[in-house]
Amino acid sequence: MTLEEKRKMVGILSLVVIMAGIVVMAGWIFDIGVLKSISPAWVTMKLDTAVAFVLSGTTLYFILRALDDEFEKAQVALSMTSLIIILLMGILFFSALLGMRTGVEDLFIKERPAGVKTVIPGRPSLPTMLNFILIAAAGLITSLSPLRLRLKLKTVGLVVGATGALATAGYIFNTPLLYHYVVGTNSAMACNTALLFVILGIGFVCLSD
Repeated sequence: MTLEEKRKMVGILSLVVIMAGIVVMAGWIFDIGVLKSISPAWVTMKLDTAVAFVLSGTTLYFILRALDDEFEKAQVALSMTSLIIILLMGILFFSALLGMRTGVEDLFIKERPAGVKTVIPGRPSLPTMLNFILIAAAGLITSLSPLRLRLKLKTVGLVVGATGALATAGYIFNTPLLYHYVVGTNSAMACNTALLFVILGIGFVCLSD
């Protein structure tokens, strides 16, 4: 695959992630279960996760633009999307570590208690939060300088993609630990979340070439 073909694919992948996030957001807004989770027996993608995917897909797209000699146009967008992701997921991450609720879990729509494989309603799994923080970090690094990014983008892509692939394998082999579910400690990563992380991982690896 040529560099130009990879760049085109990244543009398509970023759009897929954005649209998938919007679909899940619509599922929460209109309370349509099939849009929140692939199967009723599986954990739902949280609304804050869907919002972060829209921002992450946008981040991936503008990293592409920055690498295509449109740095000045992309810099502002990357700073905004990355900082919002870090603020949202950073608060959720530290609230999980400290064992407290901050209200961010219910910022958009309050999830009903006793959700499938959900420890705290509205709060995504820890690996989900960490993946988004990595993606935001890649966006911020790019906004500072688009030079010497190959290794950083590849590392982010491999970590994010591997986390998603591991969780996807957990659903295939019905092994909850692989999709990061620890009873009473950590909510499961949703299957649609895992698949979108695989897509984002591929996008970042393609950008590193």
